[in-house]
Amino acid sequence: MDYPFLNIIGLMTGTSMDGIDISLVKTNGIILKRLNKNFYYKYSCETKKILDDILKTDININLKKKSFLDEFITKEHYSALKDLDIVQNCDLIGFHGQTIYHNSRNKISIQLGDPTKLAKLLNKDVIFNFRSDDIESGGQGAPLAPIYHKFIVESFKLELPCCVLNIGGISNLTYWDGNELIGFDTGPGNALMDDYMSNIFKQNFDIDGSIAAKGKPIEEEIKKMLQHNFFRTPPPKSLDRQEFSPQYNELVNKKYSVHDVMATLAEFTIETIVTSLKFLPKKIKSILITGGGCRNVYLMKRLKDKLKLKIYKETQLGINFDYIEAELIAYLSARSLYRLPFTFATTTGVEKPLTGGKLFKHL
Repeated sequence: MDYPFLNIIGLMTGTSMDGIDISLVKTNGIILKRLNKNFYYKYSCETKKILDDILKTDININLKKKSFLDEFITKEHYSALKDLDIVQNCDLIGFHGQTIYHNSRNKISIQLGDPTKLAKLLNKDVIFNFRSDDIESGGQGAPLAPIYHKFIVESFKLELPCCVLNIGGISNLTYWDGNELIGFDTGPGNALMDDYMSNIFKQNFDIDGSIAAKGKPIEEEIKKMLQHNFFRTPPPKSLDRQEFSPQYNELVNKKYSVHDVMATLAEFTIETIVTSLKFLPKKIKSILITGGGCRNVYLMKRLKDKLKLKIYKETQLGINFDYIEAELIAYLSARSLYRLPFTFATTTGVEKPLTGGKLFKHL
């Protein structure tokens, strides 16, 4: 069956919670054509503080004020889009919303946003609720990226078996060998490092990993953090951004130097990625690393030393890794519209291939 190509805007606010990635692409949910129409809307310090406070607040309290938070996030997205010409030229908007809670054990995933309001404000149809159908059908609702990662691996003819590693607030891994597709979260990604940089240095992240590079990883603390049951659990599996908060709090409250703490948090992320490879059915030959973590020079050097694999860089592929997740949401929006599956038993644990998302009309 031929599925028509549509101009779709993908909107993604990830677990780093620093702003909104915006990408206009042409896609039918099978093939995606990049139009080099990418934009980043950085959250204000006030918005960032509100979101940080949400993470520190009990989920039940947040749920009581969810309508206010939905409206707040929707207004941020409207502000990001209202002056962009791409809105007039698009057929559809994929709106992921801001994840504030994800509990795979209790099968709960909460994203903030009001798709009905955004559709009316922009006069465009909106796809929202990408995770709920999967969760209601017994899946974990995450990760959503594997089907799009598979497209990237195939379109660039990367050497198989290949992994796509996204190092965002949470790190997730996709494995594709030409036959078997596997996806799961590997560990904390940038989240713990970013939290420490914000708390101690009042910066959003460790630029180039320069703070971590000045320290020495504390091996006994890394071993202790790796005792978390998550790292022994086989995939499919997914994480909440706050999953490792107890381990983080225990580490930072000890009298280590700030540089050693950063080096330890970076090494913890690296070890969780390396450890995750034991769950794959075949030894991989290559890896593509995306997300904010691929900008961390120190992290990438340590990963290269540990993995000893062919690592594909964005300059080799000619794409901007900063917008892959926004592209993903646009891609999934087309698959949702055409009722094509995007979660699978080997990615979220759902019983059978399943589509998701709900269409909210602007009229």
